[in-house]
Amino acid sequence: MNKGDDDLPSFKYVRHKLSKTLELPEDSFGTSCRLQIIGNCAILCGCKKILKYKSEEITVLTKDGITVFCGEHLKCIYFFEGTIEISGEIHCVRFENT
Repeated sequence: MNKGDDDLPSFKYVRHKLSKTLELPEDSFGTSCRLQIIGNCAILCGCKKILKYKSEEITVLTKDGITVFCGEHLKCIYFFEGTIEISGEIHCVRFENT
């Protein structure tokens, strides 16, 4: 352990160590949401609530910010315990900070 590193809680220390080793920002690790897109289906974990619901745009609030799905014929198939599933022709996904 390097001098000064022992002040960090264990999770922060691991995140800090990984960041240095992999040469990635520390924000790359932690409580990030997870997004998986397969074909015309997107699954987002870490969703708090749906902010906007239209067939061409679905906007959701996550713990990391706002996620916007743009496309055609979009619909929410599933929304339970922080996981949302969206289907339709997804053209783009945009991330915004709150």
